[in-house]
Amino acid sequence: MLIVGAAGFDLLGPRTATTSANGGGYDLAVEFPQIARAGEPAPLNLTITSEDVYDQTVQVRFCGSYFKHLDFQSWYPNPSAETSDSAFEVSSGAAPDGDWVVYEFDAPPTGNTLRIALDARVAPGQLAGRDSCEVSVLEDDQPVVTATWTTWRMP
Repeated sequence: MLIVGAAGFDLLGPRTATTSANGGGYDLAVEFPQIARAGEPAPLNLTITSEDVYDQTVQVRFCGSYFKHLDFQSWYPNPSAETSDSAFEVSSGAAPDGDWVVYEFDAPPTGNTLRIALDARVAPGQLAGRDSCEVSVLEDDQPVVTATWTTWRMP
């Protein structure tokens, strides 16, 4: 009965949410899928604003386990480099096994704001579950600002 009522009020349908953090001279905003369903879009959008104009590449670290339930379409812009490394420090426990993916993005051509979008879908056939993740901007391979979020997958 509770599930029927929640569905009737559209509380179980796909929706996005935002979270943000600031530190180390950066503002980090994340728009993420708060509730997602198998086969449905699950876009992830980052806005990274620096106190200074970017003059070099920007390293962005994600917990790799978050992406196990997604089918990637593409990053916009595409990263110039990608690596997976378990040697990075775990800051919040979101990736207790050290499962990190680090993307390197070219600096924006002008200004101090880098916008990154991931076009993805929840992989077909996924069961209900919860995926927590964190994203960090790195300097000298260390996180300077970190935001965390949780996505609920519905069947």
